[in-house]
Amino acid sequence: MIGLQIAHELIEERRDVVIVEKNPEAARRASEELDCMVLNEDGSRPETLRKAGAADADWFLALTGTDEVNIVACGLVTAESPGVRTLARVESPFYASLSAVQRKAFGLQVLINPAAETADAIGRIVEEGFAEDVIPLHGGRLQLRTVAASSVPTFVGKSLREAKSSSGSGVLVTAIVRDRGMVVPDGNFIVEATDTLYLLSTPETLDGFLGQVPGVKSAAKRVLVIGATSIGERLVERFLARSRPGFLGRLAGTKKQVTLLDTSAEHSKRIAHAHEGVEIVLGDSSEEGVLEGLGIGRADLVVCATESQSFNVLTAQLAKDLGARKSLAITLNDRYMAVSGKLDVDALVSVKGVVTAAVLEIVRRGNIKTIHQFYEDAVELVELRVDAGSRVSDLSLKQIDLPKGVLVAFVMQGDEMVVPTGATTLKGGDIIGLVSRKKSIAGLESVFGGFRGD
Repeated sequence: MIGLQIAHELIEERRDVVIVEKNPEAARRASEELDCMVLNEDGSRPETLRKAGAADADWFLALTGTDEVNIVACGLVTAESPGVRTLARVESPFYASLSAVQRKAFGLQVLINPAAETADAIGRIVEEGFAEDVIPLHGGRLQLRTVAASSVPTFVGKSLREAKSSSGSGVLVTAIVRDRGMVVPDGNFIVEATDTLYLLSTPETLDGFLGQVPGVKSAAKRVLVIGATSIGERLVERFLARSRPGFLGRLAGTKKQVTLLDTSAEHSKRIAHAHEGVEIVLGDSSEEGVLEGLGIGRADLVVCATESQSFNVLTAQLAKDLGARKSLAITLNDRYMAVSGKLDVDALVSVKGVVTAAVLEIVRRGNIKTIHQFYEDAVELVELRVDAGSRVSDLSLKQIDLPKGVLVAFVMQGDEMVVPTGATTLKGGDIIGLVSRKKSIAGLESVFGGFRGD
């Protein structure tokens, strides 16, 4: 699933992709859905890798569900073609402990652990402050809020240029959902009452413009994690790490109660032994009285992290109905994102989306990082840092030939957010945010830099 999604994203960005897939049905599906070469063969065999042209690749991505297959494949590619960059998906936390020398011996340049990436993403969301329809960005210094256009009557029937001029709020409309499609708007776009707006600015500016959202920065002292999965375990570890910077670091010195609920005595016992301080409760959250018996109405945060995404979404909704202050559901993909606005669940986090964003950040040139994916369409909010020696340093935005349809969303100069205009000049160290369709990412790479890190 993850490999198919990453291939889709790379093809959308107009890159040449070759897929090697051993399973005939999965290979058939990939061949039907994607405009790329698909080999229905074993990717851990040297002859298959040669046939796929691995030696000529910029990147070799080993994304199967088996750690050993991914590591062996990366080793084979590196042995014959040391110049090819390799990335392996691994599920076991053991491989993260390998030294640089050991990784080099295995031919591993980058390791991606889906559970760790997802737990880290949730950690950032919780630390930066989140709530329903509020998405924290850039360390919590920015917010993206989803609102119905009808709730901002000063915008309805006006062009965005007129609306911005009359409101003087410093709020940017980054994207608009209309008729189930997404528009990256320019200043001439006319807002209709039935539109849904994505508004971007600092939390303080959005509070002044729209009003405060209760509980965005509320501390999570009572936490319930449902699911003794690999993601659940990593979340428990992070909640208990009171001295660790980030995540719940701002709660240092306060008493936290972390509870893990699961039906498996074996998995729960293992986590209890590995992480001192967690309260283990054996039970099924779908049974009557179990959540109430845990005092879920007093929980500050409930994270649903079982292997079933539908169960997670429903249980997170149930948790809110029973009085939990905030709830978050982990999903395998973006299937439930379309109904998220109709739920009371404060956040849905897609494993596929998190891992895809992490891989694309590594593979893309120009340090382009996805900070939000708009599930309604192939549109992303990305950010990149302008290096001092960059070709765009000391140029104004109107002097930079951006791909058509790309919207400059913000410029961060130190701790200050600058509402961009054509006269805004970029300096080394600035962070620029852009709303772009995926097909324009390659154009952004050409404008802002060479290979990652350059």
